[in-house]
Amino acid sequence: MTHRYFLSFDFRVASILTAGLGVILITACGNGTDEAAPIAIGTAGPNATVLSTSPEKAKVRLQLRNLFTRQEGIEITAIRQAADTGNPGFIAPIVDLASAGFANEERAAIADALTRLTGQEFDPTSFNLHEDAYRWLGQHPEIEAVPGYAAWKGDLYSVIDRRFIDFFYEGVPASVPISGAVWGGVGVDGIPPLDNPEFTAPGGATYLELDEPVFGVSINGDERAYPLRILAWHELSNDVVGGKPVALVY
Repeated sequence: MTHRYFLSFDFRVASILTAGLGVILITACGNGTDEAAPIAIGTAGPNATVLSTSPEKAKVRLQLRNLFTRQEGIEITAIRQAADTGNPGFIAPIVDLASAGFANEERAAIADALTRLTGQEFDPTSFNLHEDAYRWLGQHPEIEAVPGYAAWKGDLYSVIDRRFIDFFYEGVPASVPISGAVWGGVGVDGIPPLDNPEFTAPGGATYLELDEPVFGVSINGDERAYPLRILAWHELSNDVVGGKPVALVY
């Protein structure tokens, strides 16, 4: 049987919302089975994957670690050395640095490294350098980041909020590329997500105008509508539709 729902609006949410949303890793859907894939949340533990520490990989890990340190910040020399290797695995971490580098010399080194590693010209003076870089990376999912990238990214983002290391760590399970997870502008849960929202039948959604936009989701005959005016407050809703866990990001 097909069900149609409209999310019921709770005006109390307006008093608890703050700006922004932290980085989200979505691994709960799209795995092709009826079971939920593991969510990429949690600290590294005894079951975490331990990658090879061969001399070659150890050298790559050291080069990765040198790209950014808490003491010195972005290391321009290390960025240039990473570009010298010609290893496309360094593209993802350098793209991450593009959103953190503000000094002219940093941006110049980042743009030059990306140009050399990707073959596409990147303008260091462009305000959208990081967006252009992330867009390019998203168009090349075949490029794998160097070993240790997930933990390195967690360390980078932990400067903003220590809790980000719970999202990025060695061996983190994820069905989407770690490189595609981008900082949302604030700390973890800067905007509280809408978890397992309550619904009402279409006739009960009297607060909606007839021409108001909604986001429709239909899975296994279960159809639901999430009004734009509500998702605009939360930016993320975690729900189960048709027996499938889903994450709606706006």
